[in-house]
Amino acid sequence: MQSEKMSRPEPIRRARSKSGQAAVWQARLIMLVIINVAQLWILAATVDAALARHYSLLVPLVVASGVCFLITLSIIKWWRPVSRRRTSTGYVKE
Repeated sequence: MQSEKMSRPEPIRRARSKSGQAAVWQARLIMLVIINVAQLWILAATVDAALARHYSLLVPLVVASGVCFLITLSIIKWWRPVSRRRTSTGYVKE
């Protein structure tokens, strides 16, 4: 009887962890979209500054674009949901 009681909460835990993983993936996607929109805005400002011959503005804009690139790279590469069931590459087993 005790084994039945212990086995029942596990499906609830799995459902919670799957919904938690879905939330993490959605948050990653939203952050990537926001960063990409900001990087497109930075690109437009860089082109505008170059065409207007305001060369002093180019260095900060290029640095800001590089920072956006590094943040995007870190989100894609390292921010994954934590799970007990992981492969050697870090992906969650189904």
